[in-house]
Amino acid sequence: MRILFIDTKPIRRGAQIFSHDLSGHYRKTGIDVKRIYLFKNNSEITLPIDEQDELFEANENNIQEKIFTIQPLILIKLVKCIKKYKPDIIMLNGSKTLKYGAFAKKILVDKYQFVYRVIDSPKFWNTSFITKFYYKHIVIPSIDAAVGVSDASLTDMKSLYGFNKNATVIHRAVNFESFQNVPTKEECRRLLNINSEKKVILFLGNLTSQKRPDRFIEIIKSLTDKFPDVRACIVGDGPLKSAVIKQIKNYNLEDVVTLYGYQQQVGNYICASDLLLLTSDTEGLPGVVPEAGYFSVPTIASNVGGVNECIENGVSGFVVEKNNIADFIQKSILLLSEKDKLNIMGVAAKHSAEKNFNINNVSKSYLDFFDSLIKNK
Repeated sequence: MRILFIDTKPIRRGAQIFSHDLSGHYRKTGIDVKRIYLFKNNSEITLPIDEQDELFEANENNIQEKIFTIQPLILIKLVKCIKKYKPDIIMLNGSKTLKYGAFAKKILVDKYQFVYRVIDSPKFWNTSFITKFYYKHIVIPSIDAAVGVSDASLTDMKSLYGFNKNATVIHRAVNFESFQNVPTKEECRRLLNINSEKKVILFLGNLTSQKRPDRFIEIIKSLTDKFPDVRACIVGDGPLKSAVIKQIKNYNLEDVVTLYGYQQQVGNYICASDLLLLTSDTEGLPGVVPEAGYFSVPTIASNVGGVNECIENGVSGFVVEKNNIADFIQKSILLLSEKDKLNIMGVAAKHSAEKNFNINNVSKSYLDFFDSLIKNK
């Protein structure tokens, strides 16, 4: 089997990291895999590009994206690569890869199987009538199959676009091998200059509006009244960084909250933490939850997207309504006050991560689905 992964750019974000890990796992098992990245990554934090891969280095802010919805030269280059590589399966890793894959399919007609990986809820992102019409009537009809990272994301996609072709749910996986060299919690805290007695809460994600770092800081501010020894780590970067810094200063939290920026390896930061807060307004299936679980760190998360599919509420963490900051605070106080409860939830989170989000199992599920598409073509 030959599999072509098409992605936006080699940035270290959840969807791209998973695609990179999955394709790398397949290569180790002898499967022929190629990755294509459409756009250049302007960030210093990037995924490695192997010699089999291609980086088009196009500018994703090119005016043609708005005028024509795609850049013709990228499409031409993509079609040429597909014809040369002759894959059995082409996986479109969400975002702008979907429209480029759809137009490539229109040119190539029925030769190749294009699979849309639904990484988040399109209902959250595609709210305008024009955008919904464009995807429902021009883009989506060209797609052969879909894989939702969660039941919630796939259900939203089907209902929004009326998609009725082959589809399945395969949860996000984590390559736990990348965490093998992470030291003990005590050593991680020493490396990060965090006192071993502190209560450490983690935010791990992009500083963007959908991730709601403002909500996280609001919660931390309230927790300092109960726990003067609480410390918060924000690992990530993005367009809201300045607003986050301003909010931290306004709340006088400079000695409580530390911003670490983007990190190539996040294991030390997770391992050093007691609790992960996921304050997002939307999620597909957040890989950070099983990543935290691997280190026995439970999560308190917004009830959005596929969060309920990776957290067993009250067992491996808590799921609360996204706007209910009081509930976030209450659940945080409960776990930080009761160490035994925190530890029990951490053990459950680790068990769930290793059982349900192991890349070995998930990679097989993808292959089984791909096989069925090829056989029924």
